Amino acid sequence: MSYRQRSLPVSRRRFIVGGGASWLAWPLAARAQQPAPAAGFPNKTLRIIVPFTPGGSNDVVAREIASGLQTSLGQTAVVENRPGGGGNIAYSYVAKSPPDGHVMLIAPASFTMGPHLSRNPPYNPVTDFAPINLVADVPFVMVVPAALPVRTVQEFIELARKSPEKLSFGSVGVGTPQHLGGELFKMNAGVDLVHVPFRGATVVLPDLVAGRIDMFIGAINSLLPLIQEGKLRALAVTSLKRVASLPDVPTLSETFRGFEVGSGIGLVAPAGTPPDVVATLNREIAAIIATPGFHQRMAAIGVDVVGTTPADYAKFLSDDYAKWGKVVAAAGIKPE
Repeated sequence: MSYRQRSLPVSRRRFIVGGGASWLAWPLAARAQQPAPAAGFPNKTLRIIVPFTPGGSNDVVAREIASGLQTSLGQTAVVENRPGGGGNIAYSYVAKSPPDGHVMLIAPASFTMGPHLSRNPPYNPVTDFAPINLVADVPFVMVVPAALPVRTVQEFIELARKSPEKLSFGSVGVGTPQHLGGELFKMNAGVDLVHVPFRGATVVLPDLVAGRIDMFIGAINSLLPLIQEGKLRALAVTSLKRVASLPDVPTLSETFRGFEVGSGIGLVAPAGTPPDVVATLNREIAAIIATPGFHQRMAAIGVDVVGTTPADYAKFLSDDYAKWGKVVAAAGIKPE
């Protein structure tokens, strides 16, 4: 069966805040179109819950947003890290919090993947939350060991077809974005690859460089140094557009239309949060992420600035949730 027969509809809309004056004007237009600020909001500390330990991209974005909101809204804003349970601890906590806009969640890529991996999911990313803004994204890249005799995606596919179930791809655990990204590639390419899960990126990378696994799809910001050193070869990025840090590397969507895997970083509130509160938060966050300083700080850690309306982010979450459900089912991953 050809990859075209086996491919899934994986497209999703992107709302990248571009360069130049246009992105500076964007939040001003958004302000003019949105309703007036919510009366009496905020009236207590704003809390942004991060489902990971401090230091990663999600945490950095959360602290940038908290600092900006504290300045623009005149109310204390703090970041709380609640790791564990594959993010479920943080997700469940925010879903059950009062829907008044004072508690928000940083929603990563795994937010729309996790429920498909549990027999009794503790939350639904579409119905249990009020989307605010898809703030940023961490592009992924498909890499192979430098010693593997392939230089393009098509050459990798041809090698895999000649060696069914002999080539492997690594991940940082079952059900992670890296794992499901590999499964999505398998399905679109129509190839058999052996999945090798590891306990974290620091463990998978030595085996990848040494050639003990043959392919990995992971965040550009962690793989770029090894690519630049010539230890890994980048075959394609998984964003819909080429990225500035790897301008000569094609996108996988050039081979499989609409193919996209990344680590979106969004903000959501509990379902039932008043629309005027959501609109206020969206407007203020749009202004924060449109500043040159925010763009520069995100670029320094390999993060792309996005920015959406609540409605567009809601569509993104719904589409992403449906997409990964199909991938999990087609890959035969059993919920636990």
